[in-house]
Amino acid sequence: MELKICQSCGMPLDDNNRGTGKEGAASEDYCLYCYKDGAFTQDFTMGQMIEFCARFTDQVNEAAGWNLTPEQYKAQMRGYFPQLKRWAAGDSRSLVERATALLAQCGEVTLASVDAEGFPRPVTLSKGHTSGCNEVWIATGADSAEAADFGRNPRAGLCYSAYGDSVALRGTVEIVTDDRIRRRMWQERYKDHFPGGADDPNYLLVRFVGHEATIRINGNFARITL
Repeated sequence: MELKICQSCGMPLDDNNRGTGKEGAASEDYCLYCYKDGAFTQDFTMGQMIEFCARFTDQVNEAAGWNLTPEQYKAQMRGYFPQLKRWAAGDSRSLVERATALLAQCGEVTLASVDAEGFPRPVTLSKGHTSGCNEVWIATGADSAEAADFGRNPRAGLCYSAYGDSVALRGTVEIVTDDRIRRRMWQERYKDHFPGGADDPNYLLVRFVGHEATIRINGNFARITL
């Protein structure tokens, strides 16, 4: 009997782990971890899927009787993943479109300001509203070090990454204090830091816009002006 594997992640398929189509029928091609209700569960590139699957090298070794390292397993996947149905057609999206999808995956970004002595000050912050691959809104404290930095110098860097893909941006920050915008951009999760809600005087928004991008996605590399 021919062994069937998921055409997204390579997992052996059986009647207990098949994904589902739009009408709930069992998928002939994809596992339940990759495909549900007629759509892929994660907007991965092939490279991201390989990095994700490599996290389970120990389980794969145990099931298959192998003794692969994560790097050996990744090399093996790079050899056969391009033949799987999901990846065989390639990715027709532009790098900017793929970078936009990558930003949507990320809950956090690293934002770097320039301090009073001219040194970069990187800090990891929760992502707020985004647009495209290069506009990110972030809530921070009016009394924070980065707010003081941006008050002196609007130049900034921002980067985000997931499962081996990454984007690094150079751009500028705008400090936003308009109450209407603050209320519109407010998210309930911010209450952990700003108990006074959208009108908390310490609640501050910064809007980062990147003008230059270094993109590394699915083995592709580019430096572009946005």
